[in-house]
Amino acid sequence: MKTMSDTYSNKLGEAIESYAEEAYPDCDLYLMDGQADVAKQISQAEDLIAKQVDVIILNPQDADGSAQVLDLAADANIPVIEINTETTRTDYVSYIGSDDTQAGEIMGNFVMEQLGEEGGQYAILEGEMGQSSQLLRYEGLENTILADDTYECVATLSANRSRDEAMSTTEDWLGKYPELKAIICENDDMAMGALQAAESQNRDLIIIGTDAIPDALQAVKDGRLSGTVLQDANSQASTAVDTAVKVASGEEVEERYDISFQLITIDNVDQYIEE
Repeated sequence: MKTMSDTYSNKLGEAIESYAEEAYPDCDLYLMDGQADVAKQISQAEDLIAKQVDVIILNPQDADGSAQVLDLAADANIPVIEINTETTRTDYVSYIGSDDTQAGEIMGNFVMEQLGEEGGQYAILEGEMGQSSQLLRYEGLENTILADDTYECVATLSANRSRDEAMSTTEDWLGKYPELKAIICENDDMAMGALQAAESQNRDLIIIGTDAIPDALQAVKDGRLSGTVLQDANSQASTAVDTAVKVASGEEVEERYDISFQLITIDNVDQYIEE
């Protein structure tokens, strides 16, 4: 895993571990936390290669930097499956995840609809720069709201998928941009940080994130958060583990398994909240 410190990545890692234990109790799974450090992730890959694992499931920290894992694995004849985020390479066996461009487009279209034809000012909180999710979600925004001059983007900044950084950045923005109407966040931890800052200053903003983490879903249900975009961690996890087992057994697998994003608002949030 690239990290286990943000809510979604932690959920994905735990889902992989849980599903592997349930579905394949005779298989050995080594779950490693890269701590958002490319060098550490590469070192962990070297450790896995030394253990002579059959397959590596890679959740890349950086699209370029983490590509070195594929070189190391290739030298050891170990196949690599990528999950959730991608490297810039195409020589992995399979990719399991969602089209992050779609997530950006969903968020962009939602904010355009909420702001209406009169438009307004908005800002963007990005994830860790260089990750495929950051690059592609921003591309989705470029395809939608950033391409329409009716809507004015007054600020774009990375908050590194961090709730605390997002809160601090939003506090600054609220002071600088009194006409700010919306904040688009590339994950839910940042959306919740932005929401906390807005509520502390009694500012009613349109705020949307991605991942559908539990407290974001509850905030949507309570009418505090405008929306979130579901990225299905359980489906990604089970598909990745199933694919890894097939690869280890010599079975054919698909080059890509795409799991669609879903917009969640107050109108449909109840069906996504786990009891």
